[in-house]
Amino acid sequence: MSPRLRREVPRPEVRCATCRAELEPFWACCANCGRRLEWRDTQRITGTECRYCRWMVSDKFSFCPWCGRDIADADSSSEPLKAPKGFKYHARCDWGCGGGVQYPMTYCPWCGREQSWRYDHFENICPHCDKGVDDWMDTCPWCGADATGRDLIPRALRRARRLLVVSRIRDWSYRILLRPGVSGVAPDAPKIIEIDRRYVLGKRRRDEISWNMLTGLLLHELGHSFLYHHWTWTRRGRFRRAFGEVRMAYRVADEHWVDFERRGVATTLADYVSAYAGTHPQEDFAETFRFYVARRGRLRELFGEFGRKRKGVVVFEKFLVLHDFVRSLRGWK
Repeated sequence: MSPRLRREVPRPEVRCATCRAELEPFWACCANCGRRLEWRDTQRITGTECRYCRWMVSDKFSFCPWCGRDIADADSSSEPLKAPKGFKYHARCDWGCGGGVQYPMTYCPWCGREQSWRYDHFENICPHCDKGVDDWMDTCPWCGADATGRDLIPRALRRARRLLVVSRIRDWSYRILLRPGVSGVAPDAPKIIEIDRRYVLGKRRRDEISWNMLTGLLLHELGHSFLYHHWTWTRRGRFRRAFGEVRMAYRVADEHWVDFERRGVATTLADYVSAYAGTHPQEDFAETFRFYVARRGRLRELFGEFGRKRKGVVVFEKFLVLHDFVRSLRGWK
């Protein structure tokens, strides 16, 4: 006789009352609209709520695991428990009190000390509270701040958007995120542009960069995003003659320092706008895009500088290829 299969009971969805987005239990805010959430004991699971934050707690708790306030009374357990009624055991207290805590409790309900969690099932971490967030989230579900980190770089974002508009480049629904690690764009997610947050939140002053430098970095990464978003364009003969084979192996070092603040065309390498552009065809296009947008698409001004710095005909052709493609996207003739 074959063993009986246990049928899984689907977990009921919890949705935001404002935007109807799906929520995870005990999020502090809706990740879609930013609404502050309250997890009250409406179903009488434990029969107890914190008198300070009004979130669901157990009468055995000595501290509220959500706000950290002292809620001990005569019903509180004298010994730390593993999982009282209405709560699950996910880990032991970080401070060794012996009590069990449930994800994502901020504080231990037995000793009141702050807990730390791993957020491996999230795509990234919030630049404000270092807790897990996904790339689609506009609001951090833990701290309620901007999960993208765009509120930390408003000047650079405004400048980059203004330059794109003046250059008459249509918005391709790109999304800029402030994240730990190396700045860049993944080919399989061309609209996601990640900027290394240490340039803005660096603990050491030398890690931070100026607003002009940050704007140049944004324009460079926007160039990568623009290229990946219009990848079929790279198969055309005119593009390949100007920039080369962009599908070739990429071996540019991630720690390569580039002066993105510089607006003047480099005098070295006659066929490139900068030394970094000569490292790979993709970087060549990104640098060409940066100079094109930073100069607001004014080819006459650029070509005049090319002549003074004795640039090759290839550089002229690169900007003409980009300019003509931008015009074709807008339906110009």
